[in-house]
Amino acid sequence: MIGFLQPWALLGLPLAGLPLLLHLMQRRDPPTVEFPAVRYLVQVTEEHQRRLKLRHWLLLLVRTLLVLAVVLAAAGPAASLARGATHAPSALVVVLDDSPSSAAVVAGTPRLTDLRAAARRVLERATPADAVWLLTSDGIARRGSPAALRARVDSLEPSRIRMDLGQALTLAGEVLATDGRPGGIVALTDLQATALSATTARVPIVVAYPAGPAPENTGVVGLDPGAQPWTPEGGAAQATVGGDAATPAAVAVQLGDRPARQALVPAGTTSSFALGPALPGWWPVTAVQGADEFRLDDRREALVRVAPVARVAWDPRDRYIDAVAGVLAASGRIRPGTELTFGALGPGASVVLPPADPAAVGALNRALERRGVGWRYAALVEAAGVTDSGALLGREAVLRRYRLEPLRAAAASGVVATVGGAPWIVRTGDVVLLGSRLEPAWTPLPLRAAFLPLVDALLNRVARGQLAVLEGAPGEPVLLPDLVTQVTQGERRWVVEGGAAFRPPATGLYFLLAGRDTVGGLAANLDPRESALAAAPAGQVRRLWPTARLLELAAAPDAAFAALGRASLAGPLLWLAFLLALAEVVLASGTRRAA
Repeated sequence: MIGFLQPWALLGLPLAGLPLLLHLMQRRDPPTVEFPAVRYLVQVTEEHQRRLKLRHWLLLLVRTLLVLAVVLAAAGPAASLARGATHAPSALVVVLDDSPSSAAVVAGTPRLTDLRAAARRVLERATPADAVWLLTSDGIARRGSPAALRARVDSLEPSRIRMDLGQALTLAGEVLATDGRPGGIVALTDLQATALSATTARVPIVVAYPAGPAPENTGVVGLDPGAQPWTPEGGAAQATVGGDAATPAAVAVQLGDRPARQALVPAGTTSSFALGPALPGWWPVTAVQGADEFRLDDRREALVRVAPVARVAWDPRDRYIDAVAGVLAASGRIRPGTELTFGALGPGASVVLPPADPAAVGALNRALERRGVGWRYAALVEAAGVTDSGALLGREAVLRRYRLEPLRAAAASGVVATVGGAPWIVRTGDVVLLGSRLEPAWTPLPLRAAFLPLVDALLNRVARGQLAVLEGAPGEPVLLPDLVTQVTQGERRWVVEGGAAFRPPATGLYFLLAGRDTVGGLAANLDPRESALAAAPAGQVRRLWPTARLLELAAAPDAAFAALGRASLAGPLLWLAFLLALAEVVLASGTRRAA
């Protein structure tokens, strides 16, 4: 089927009748000659007129075809052909997978080198009449001239940001919807199985990937420093190795610049490394394995806060508080003392629970106001709810709770955990308020595995001003604690809004500041899924991407625009018009001489 990019030019089709009109206007009948002496010329004249009439009809046909060819070429015809010498003006999004897995080395060459070369060849096929975008792992579709995009391709290095291929194709389809030209997508990727997901794009998709299997790999996919803060005596970090290599990885784990602890860790297993002692403060923990064909996952970092454990006072008559405090004391996570009061409002730092007697709530609120606490206990909510998953606590049931209200709008900060979006744990100064008592009638938490780490974090971190030690991946959102105003990494600083999400731009260690105080840290590492380099099978790709055509990288340039199925007919029509113009010149000159 033939379509036209400039259908308005077809308004010139009536001009094809112009040669006929001119021929009719120039038509003349020869005069009648009755002179007997010239009768012998009648036969010769009739034969000459027949030849001249034939030339006139041929000239009419050539001129009519010439006008039709020019008008149709101006209309930009494009046919549904698999291939053509040229292609119609098209819209194309080149999805170039520069995610971390593209740094894997195969036969001495990083995968990204081959992907870049294929992208350059695809862009060389583009014309100035095409609309072309380049989409990489940063999620930004950049439009530009083919030359400008080729220059950007040449400058690409393996990114630390994971690419979800399904989301990338969906974004490319949305970009194409903004352009009226026939559109398609060329995805140049290593087709990593862990990066595949479904897409809503329904435009033609060409998926080109390198031939040959991915290399075997092991990588440090996890580094867990355990409960924090560590005591000055030190602690233990758990290093996890992932991948598919049969040979165990030689892993070394180091606290700051202290001597490293080493061990052989098989893929898919975790090993513990005892580290310390260390002085109070923030310490980096680094796990490094031996080099292999994929270097980006050979190193992983974490942050550790070293501080003396909290010295806590609690009421032994409260059975659940006494039980959890006893376990923490036995494991060395807290010590008996008067630094912090657990369960009630004390003279210093306190983790406060609502009183068992509702009549005592008013007195507690007045005591909180005298301490300068900007929150109060309000009405009792009997309806059950679920905590919103956050850095401190996952989703846990809450059966009863007091609403926590700020005394002033300006004081509505310091929210640590919420239930249905409403504050449930808040911190102001050195006082932490919980909206529920830690009893099964209020919340099943005392019977859950999450109870012990929650109380540990409240006593050792939240009440003492250390709000969070977070983990994340480059480019992925990390929810920040409510008090955070800045994120720093060396000399770089980002002004942020507390409670909002922060996307670390690269791997490394970041510190969270509230004003000038450091209230937490963030360790950004490679997404563990990048360590699994195996490509997805073709059947899985076709199920998730029903409009996709799978090719090897070498075939991508030829298939890029051919997949759109619109070969341009303007070139052949212009050549036809040129040949018709030459024929018109020859016929016209011959006709004038004959006349």
